[in-house]
Amino acid sequence: MTSIIPSPNMNHLWARLLVEELYRNGVYGFCISPGSRSTPLALAVSRQKEIVHHIHVDERGMGFYALNWAKALGKPVALICTSGTAVANYLPSVVEASLSRVPLIILTADRPPELLQCGANQAIEQADIFGNYVRWSFTLPCPDSAITPTVVLTTAGHAIYQACRAPAGPVHINCMFREPLEPIEIEGDIPQDYTQPIDNWLSNKKPFTRWNLPEHRLTTEQEIFVLDKIETVREGLLIIGELRKEQEIKAAYNLAQSLHWPVFPDVTSGLRLGNKTDFSVPYYDQMLLLPEFSEKFNPKFILHIGGTITSKRLLEFLEKKRPEYMLVTDHPLRTDPIHRVTYRFETDLSSFASWLAPAMRRRDVYPWGLETIQWSQKLEQVIDTWAEKQEELNEITVARYISQWKPAETDLFLGNSMPIRDADMYGSINGTGGLVFANRGASGIDGTIASSAGFSFARKRMVTAVIGDLSALHDLNSISLLSSEGVKVILIIINNDGGGIFSFLPISAYPETFERYFGVPHGYNFGNVAKMFGIDYSIVQTPNELKKTYQSALKKGVSKIIEVSTNRPENLKLHKELQHQIKKELLKLIQKSN
Repeated sequence: MTSIIPSPNMNHLWARLLVEELYRNGVYGFCISPGSRSTPLALAVSRQKEIVHHIHVDERGMGFYALNWAKALGKPVALICTSGTAVANYLPSVVEASLSRVPLIILTADRPPELLQCGANQAIEQADIFGNYVRWSFTLPCPDSAITPTVVLTTAGHAIYQACRAPAGPVHINCMFREPLEPIEIEGDIPQDYTQPIDNWLSNKKPFTRWNLPEHRLTTEQEIFVLDKIETVREGLLIIGELRKEQEIKAAYNLAQSLHWPVFPDVTSGLRLGNKTDFSVPYYDQMLLLPEFSEKFNPKFILHIGGTITSKRLLEFLEKKRPEYMLVTDHPLRTDPIHRVTYRFETDLSSFASWLAPAMRRRDVYPWGLETIQWSQKLEQVIDTWAEKQEELNEITVARYISQWKPAETDLFLGNSMPIRDADMYGSINGTGGLVFANRGASGIDGTIASSAGFSFARKRMVTAVIGDLSALHDLNSISLLSSEGVKVILIIINNDGGGIFSFLPISAYPETFERYFGVPHGYNFGNVAKMFGIDYSIVQTPNELKKTYQSALKKGVSKIIEVSTNRPENLKLHKELQHQIKKELLKLIQKSN
């Protein structure tokens, strides 16, 4: 491709080769944080007009933006930063990408070897900085005419392969550069015949190395085994974990309709806040609060499709019951926190569910678990009645109302700690469905605003994000991303003046230390921050105010911050009050059935 050559010097030639080969291998998005040492890489991206790129001064936020951009696309996105602590700021997003199996290509500029470990400015040990959290790492030496340009191209190609093959994840290419970094002409720096080994590559637009990813499908013997197991099951339970693609959600829905087993859908499954099956048990977490239900409900076989689940109570229930447990995922990583999985299959989730559903429709149906499904439907009414009595907003009603009011053409991003738990426990099954994303690999509170922005840009649609106040404070710089072109996020910040989730933990019984070390009240609101970044802002107190403000923001189609103030002690009290009503109603239903 003639746009790569002529280059002013060897630094810029290598940078252009690297960026071009990544692009030819499907990396169409780049995220750049400004810096000097990364000048050749940044300018190489700017010269490739087909590449979509974003610039953000905060490497930590940029990392999470790229993470959710790549996660939503299902394709790798590249990150570029300068040397020094800029690299270290990528670590939280690299950890999340590794545990969430999201392909990221991390390009870090570095000082040359003679400037390491000698007190030179902005020089740290970068080569293995991400440790075991990257699938592969490699340091490219300073560009040198003694090294064939094919080394650059094959490095890029191998990075893509390692990032995209299962388990997908981040890879790190550390790029050393000597000065000059700017695009000045250096006579004789690039020998006349230097690019001859890549003449064929330069004359077309194809990758130098064409990697072919392996496909994961069950063998005939494995299919027979699965059918033999499931066809003989009477008391079965279908658990649907995280799903990231619409086709996976559709296939899982069809399988649920065919199995006729009770379905426990996680909030990130796409089947919890809408897409209701005839067998959905959305309030399983709250039902498990009642010992009488846990005693009565005895599944003998679990089919778990997709990622991990949010409910700790469900994990504890399964650990105690010890049913046969078949886990079907699309990666080889160990995802068995309670150490109960007895059959493990790695395969494409859509293909597995689409293959199994027709076979299940042909078998005899054993009507087990119908009471559980009906009881969950009754609890829908209990929660609705309770919510209607709340004159002021609280954390439960925000989760419930947003799940009901969110239009089908928007997606949902949930912050960790209480927002995702409240949506999982109390969100309405009668919502509109759609993708629900959360950073559940490491379940941290960092990068949530940037994550919602990257999610919105990738999906080209409005995203409603519900996060806590500490998460928002953790990622204030990323509010600037909400006004970026192509980003539309309605950011709902639940401000309970501290760490609300700690009120639910045993440490809250020690008031002499709780507030200072765990509650950490801060006294801030987000109005002036929104003003500084030029983002529309409202604070609401009642359900009607939230509905009016939320629907107005949806209609305008631009980013907005909606703040909801809640009280931490009152929030704990309200959760206990609703849970008491749920247990009371469920006990009544169980006693009636006996």
